[in-house]
Amino acid sequence: MSNIQAIVLDLDGTLLNSDKSISPRNYQAVKRCFDSGIHIIIATARPPRAANQFLKSFPFVDYMVYYNGALVTSKSKQNERHISIPMEISQQINKFIELRAPQSILSYEVNDSWYTCRPVLDSECAQFGIRSNDPKPQVVDKEYIRSLSPTKILVLGCSTWRDIDEQFGDHVNVMATDKGVLVQIMDKSASKEKAVQWVLNDIGVNSENVMVFGDDFNDLGLFHMSGFPVAMENAILELKNCAAHVTDSNDNDGVAVAIERFVLFC
Repeated sequence: MSNIQAIVLDLDGTLLNSDKSISPRNYQAVKRCFDSGIHIIIATARPPRAANQFLKSFPFVDYMVYYNGALVTSKSKQNERHISIPMEISQQINKFIELRAPQSILSYEVNDSWYTCRPVLDSECAQFGIRSNDPKPQVVDKEYIRSLSPTKILVLGCSTWRDIDEQFGDHVNVMATDKGVLVQIMDKSASKEKAVQWVLNDIGVNSENVMVFGDDFNDLGLFHMSGFPVAMENAILELKNCAAHVTDSNDNDGVAVAIERFVLFC
C-alpha cells in the first residue's frame, strides 16, 4: 500500500480506546507514517477543546477536522474553514424538538463554546462524551440559545431524529451516533468528507491515495470517497460492508494493526 499519501483518523471508537487514550502502539505507527512523509489528518465529531486534549502527543498533525466537518483548521497556514447553521433554521429545529421531544437535552456548540438551557447531570455526562474532569456546557436561558448560529446542535435522548431529518434535511445533516443515543445536527454543507476533500485539495493529494479509519455513521461519507477505507472491528455494520479492510477493535490497537500491515509492511 505504498501509494498511501494521507491517513484520516477518527478519534472516538477508532484511534482512542475505551479509556479515551491513545495506545503506545497506535502512536508509534502513526508517527512512523508521518516521518515517512504521509499526511496525518484527524477528523472527529468533537470540538477543538475536547479533541486537542487527546492529541498533545501529536504536535505534527497540521490539519484538524472538528464537528464532523463544520470546522477545519490548519496550524501551518493559520487559517480555518467554519460552517454554522443559520440562526433562523436553528430556531425552527429548536422549536420542533421542544414540541416532539420535550424530555430531550438540547445543546449548542458555537465555535468551541458549548451552551445548554439546563444543567447536564452527572449520569448524562458519558453520553455527551464528558469525562470526570471535563467542563460541562454553560447554562444559559432559552432566548440566548435562540439568538445563536450554532456550529453543531447536540440532542440527547431524542428518539425522533428521523423526523428531524425529514423536516429539515434540505438544510442540515442529521445523524444519530453512539448507538442512536446522541443526535448530531450540522449545516447541510458540513460533513467529514467535504472537509477532508477541502484539506486534500489544499495539500495536493488525490482521494484514491487516502487511507481512512472509522467506526460510526459519521464516517460513511469518508469511506465512500477514500481509496482505502478501514473499519474498526467495533464499527457499525454499514461501515464494515463498504470497507476495503476490517481491522482489530479500538481496544486492540486496530489502527496500528492495519497501518503495519498495509503501509509500514511490518
